[in-house]
Amino acid sequence: MDKDRIKAQIDLEWDDDEVLPEVVNPDTEFLFNRMTEATFEVVGARQGEMILDIGCGRAGDGVELARRGATVVGLEASRVMLAHAREHVSGNGAHVTLVHGVGECLPVRHQSVDKVLCKGALDHFAEPETVIGQIARALKPEGQAIIALANFESLGFKLGRRIYSVKLALGFKDGTVRMPWEPPPDHTCKFDYFLLRRMVGAYLEVEEEVGVSFLFGFPWWGAFLARCPRKVYLALLAILDKVAHRFPSLSDVVILRCRPRNGECVD
Repeated sequence: MDKDRIKAQIDLEWDDDEVLPEVVNPDTEFLFNRMTEATFEVVGARQGEMILDIGCGRAGDGVELARRGATVVGLEASRVMLAHAREHVSGNGAHVTLVHGVGECLPVRHQSVDKVLCKGALDHFAEPETVIGQIARALKPEGQAIIALANFESLGFKLGRRIYSVKLALGFKDGTVRMPWEPPPDHTCKFDYFLLRRMVGAYLEVEEEVGVSFLFGFPWWGAFLARCPRKVYLALLAILDKVAHRFPSLSDVVILRCRPRNGECVD
């Protein structure tokens, strides 16, 4: 793997300061919080096991996993985010090893890692399929990979696109606004449930799949929830999250728990 070629395709100064929208409606807040909660549930961190967090960002997940007893290594390609991560780790008194590197060339030995976490990062890599192959290579034969990712063919996005197409046909358009179902400029791949399953399936065997949140991106949904009392919108979102759990192909976020195929090592 040509590490220099990969790095040339990556924004090594990427910052997440503008990732969140200026107005955070209840559905957005719920989605981010529930994605993190559900991911931790699937990871099931245990005392002493080594977890490699690929695309660790500010190391928020790494700090929490370390608190739960895991030995955490956070890998991040962006120098800016790595600086944020060091500050966060230091400020929380946690022990997380932070490494500057790319997912396409993991700096770990074959079959040396208990678990690999890749949350909300796979669609930022220059070569996502190569990253999955590297994950399979790094895992111990009994190890697990947990991949969490936005689903750009969710029910909310499907309905949103249909309604938007009707608005366009009627002459309504705001060309200055990026629609939520349009991947941000820093995404390298537009993932959905089926594409993720196919790509992962080439290297790993899926043991569990979990859907998180429902109807994010549906027009006026967030604004409607913002007008509801907190108890009401939390109850609505919790009910829809249970539905999403059963139908990951239509959920807003997909989480896969995988293991190496027959314990094989991928070169």
